[in-house]
Amino acid sequence: MKYLVGYSADRGGQEALSLGMMLSRRDKAKLVICLILPRTWGYPSMARVDAEYAAFLDKYAQKTLDKARAAVGSQLSAQFISRSHNSAEEGLIATAGELGADMIVLGSSRSASSGKFLEGSVTRNLLHLSKLPVALATRGFDAGPKTVLTRLTCAFAATPKSRATVDYCVKFCRKYQVPLRLATFVVRDKQMYPTGAGYQVENLVANQWRSQAIAAQKALLAEIGSDMAVKTEIGDGANWKEALSSIGWKSGEMLVIGSGRIGPPGAGFSRLQWQPHHPQRAGADHRRAAHRRIFG
Repeated sequence: MKYLVGYSADRGGQEALSLGMMLSRRDKAKLVICLILPRTWGYPSMARVDAEYAAFLDKYAQKTLDKARAAVGSQLSAQFISRSHNSAEEGLIATAGELGADMIVLGSSRSASSGKFLEGSVTRNLLHLSKLPVALATRGFDAGPKTVLTRLTCAFAATPKSRATVDYCVKFCRKYQVPLRLATFVVRDKQMYPTGAGYQVENLVANQWRSQAIAAQKALLAEIGSDMAVKTEIGDGANWKEALSSIGWKSGEMLVIGSGRIGPPGAGFSRLQWQPHHPQRAGADHRRAAHRRIFG
């Protein structure tokens, strides 16, 4: 397994690095920390502005990657590189292909509040363009020096694209001996006005969905086989925070969320997300992102 960390000289870069280190610790996977720089001019200028700008970028890259080296220290074996491209997302996709990376790791937008995840333009474009899974660190994420990947929780919604996400998680967990849990979420939204069916109609629908989800999980477990122990959960709550928190979470656990129903045909895993989960800090932005990825 090879993780490509999209690094930058800000908090988002530190969060991505912390998550990449946590993921690679479990099986001593290969870790590549990559800094994407803007391209310099292709034509020299009389005032040597191009040369000065290139020298500035080289110095900036060295200083930034030295900071990453200090953070990694002797804990893990890592490769530190910089590449020049027209955009960060193009650079990361090209570098991932060049090095044969299996996953791209990014931090949250600088606009996000602590404990929440907010997509920036680079993350948004990567989720649509990359053919690789993308691991996303929440704002302020710090796994610490000893935390490892302890379990994958795969969000399952009994749709074809959701099944593709499950297949990916099963393959990953079998190969790297990581515990797997399947989770389906039931959110009982408030009803503003009563319908002819009364105030309880939303709960009736939610209960029916819960029963269907339990049946779908049992059928899926039978298909996975008995050679792999898989736990199942139904997250049920009055809102997304309650639904997510109701199933309990471990330190070092990742929530894996696939593409929504309205994703482009043939997208494969181009929008598969891995997110570390901190139930005590689950925020509205994180829950809305989860809703979009699980249910479209």
